[in-house]
Amino acid sequence: MTVTELLKGYVLLDGATGTELQKCGLPLGACSELWNLAHSEAIMDLQRSYVNAGSQIVYAPTFTANRPSLEKHRADILVAEANAKLVSLSREAVGDRALVAGDMSSCGLQMEPYGESSYEEVVDVFAEQAAALDEAGVDLFAVETQISLMEAKATVEAIRRVSQKPIFVSFACGPTGKSLWGDDLSAAASEMESLGVSAYGVNCCGDLDMLVSLVGSIRKSCSLPIIAKPNAGMPENVDGKTLYRMTPEKLSSYVPALLDAGATLLGGCCGTTDAHIAAIRDAIRAYSANAGK
Repeated sequence: MTVTELLKGYVLLDGATGTELQKCGLPLGACSELWNLAHSEAIMDLQRSYVNAGSQIVYAPTFTANRPSLEKHRADILVAEANAKLVSLSREAVGDRALVAGDMSSCGLQMEPYGESSYEEVVDVFAEQAAALDEAGVDLFAVETQISLMEAKATVEAIRRVSQKPIFVSFACGPTGKSLWGDDLSAAASEMESLGVSAYGVNCCGDLDMLVSLVGSIRKSCSLPIIAKPNAGMPENVDGKTLYRMTPEKLSSYVPALLDAGATLLGGCCGTTDAHIAAIRDAIRAYSANAGK
């Protein structure tokens, strides 16, 4: 099934990657891309678990497999090679049971006037990674955990320089419901729609009541399919460890409200597991049955 075909109905995305891999030994602050290459079974087992729970799209573990990030970690691997190998792991894990998205997030460069990097320099960095992901054969691009509209626009422009595949964009939101740089997420929705992205929304949000409100606000600003990929509640620091305590049952209880508000692509972010994804799957099925869909 293609992305276009999937978007005609409700779509189940995958769950957390980072917090789940930390349970397998990924050290805090480590380069997750390099760790995954050295511990491939961990990421492949995780992605298989999400597909078994019903995920129709999994995000390849290429989150920050861009040149500045790899150079920061002194990685002895080229951007093209790193992305190709990581996408290959996802393909091997899920086979033809799910689509694979090329995951892209921040490159760590601050653009002028807040930093020293130019907009064009950042676009070039993302274009290099996007070209590698396109060559690796991803089905779509997932531009996620965005912290500023400017960087999101740079990423979308970079992708469009090298590929015409579908693009999903989702922002992380702060406690005010705006991006971490203060962008209004509803206003950003209309800009993303004008750039031709295929779906737009929010990930990495622990306040699910606020997420429902955000989805409703975004729905009024654009006609795009809307993504909602919440955390398993708000993080808690316990003995130096970050814990997410929201149960699958509690998280899935928000599914009807998210769907009523306009979300059509659901999944999980920090703290979520395959059990959370399975619970979301069941809640979508129940909602659809009650709606007669």
